[in-house]
Amino acid sequence: MIAPILLTTMLLLAVRSDLDAHRIPNPLVAWGALLALAVSMAPGGIGVAAAMAGFFLGLFALLPLYALRALGAGDVKLMAAVGAFIGPQALPLALLATFIAGGLMTLLITLYRGTARRLMRNVRDMLCSAWWRLVSREAPVLEPAPVSAGKMPYALAIAAGAWCQLALAGTSLAARLQLG
Repeated sequence: MIAPILLTTMLLLAVRSDLDAHRIPNPLVAWGALLALAVSMAPGGIGVAAAMAGFFLGLFALLPLYALRALGAGDVKLMAAVGAFIGPQALPLALLATFIAGGLMTLLITLYRGTARRLMRNVRDMLCSAWWRLVSREAPVLEPAPVSAGKMPYALAIAAGAWCQLALAGTSLAARLQLG
């Protein structure tokens, strides 16, 4: 029961920092990952192998978005720490929920800021460039947009995705306990 509390604490601190300073501190995610590893070894924990697999899956899942400059390094490291807490089996659901939350947040923020048109142009330009490379028999590459549609605190989307996974896992556990 301690892992969800530690994960939630780490996520709340990351969201606050991302909202205030547009940064997720390295010490926060480092301590989060170390605590996840420690909790994984406790009785009832997911195990060190699962924690490490979740860490690397979370890290590698967001690296392409970092390469495109769509996310910051702190976001990638935060997802890695989340993966260390929940493991590789639970991470795909957390990632899916994160991407959905991030997409909705992006849409709302760009509409609010009036940069939705810039966002759509960036997506169009990236896809057209990749398509043109494919037609020219080159390896398609999604290149970063030259002009950003604006920054957003993606730690909030990561937190929403992780909490969604925790809520669904809790519902599943409660159902199993009632059936058993």
